[in-house]
Amino acid sequence: MRPVLLLTLLLSSACATGTALAQSGSNWVDPPAKSGPSAGGERAKPAAKPGPRFEAAKPGPRFEVEPGARAPHRAAAPSPARRETHRHDRTRAAEMRRARRAAIRERAREQGYAHTARTERALERPAPPTARMARSEPDPRFSDWAVTARRLSLDYLDSVSAPNGAMLASAPRFYGSTVRFHGRVMSAGALLAEKLRFARRWPERRYEPQGEPRVACDGPSATCLVRVVHDFTALSPSRGARSQGIAELTLTVSFADGAPVIVSESSRVLSRAGA
Repeated sequence: MRPVLLLTLLLSSACATGTALAQSGSNWVDPPAKSGPSAGGERAKPAAKPGPRFEAAKPGPRFEVEPGARAPHRAAAPSPARRETHRHDRTRAAEMRRARRAAIRERAREQGYAHTARTERALERPAPPTARMARSEPDPRFSDWAVTARRLSLDYLDSVSAPNGAMLASAPRFYGSTVRFHGRVMSAGALLAEKLRFARRWPERRYEPQGEPRVACDGPSATCLVRVVHDFTALSPSRGARSQGIAELTLTVSFADGAPVIVSESSRVLSRAGA
């Protein structure tokens, strides 16, 4: 047994010496055998761990930044000339506002003065008499007068269109004792003579009203003014003459004596056929 033991020791010693010689002749050193976790092993592992650059490459969550949360942009300081311009603009705007307010106050003051003056004048003006107020109100007779005057004017035009004998016979019932005929004041007899001359000059006549007559009545004078636009045609076979066109007849009808009569008559030609 001892020789075997001794031989084993010798072999082990030889192997150890060869290994030491082999390592001394080379720069390479065998790594230590793997063992359980130790402090040295823990220090060697960080090189294999993913570095921060791999973390930066990962798509991280995107955060939307609210407009109000932005970092304020610091503008460049305005130049002295710009500051002076801004100050001048603000001063001018303030002056304009003050001027507008002053104008508004002045207008309000003037309106107040005007209203006060009108009120004082109204208080100082004497009240109209009762009789004057009564005359300013519509006369209840006007409606009856207007109807009567309108009918009288239309009847008069019909009489002018009648034959000579009928026209001259009906003329006295239309007129008062005195008449203003085309600006001339004449008696009823003189007016009938004027109508006779007209009938002989134009023996054939036709007068047609255009629409309703216009009537305006006056209470103090007890009269109504009537205006009638009418077509007219007048013929004279013996002379071979013809007159045709449109005219306006103006009559003043008086109710002073109760019965309506014409106290004024005039007419004017508005247009003539063929003119």
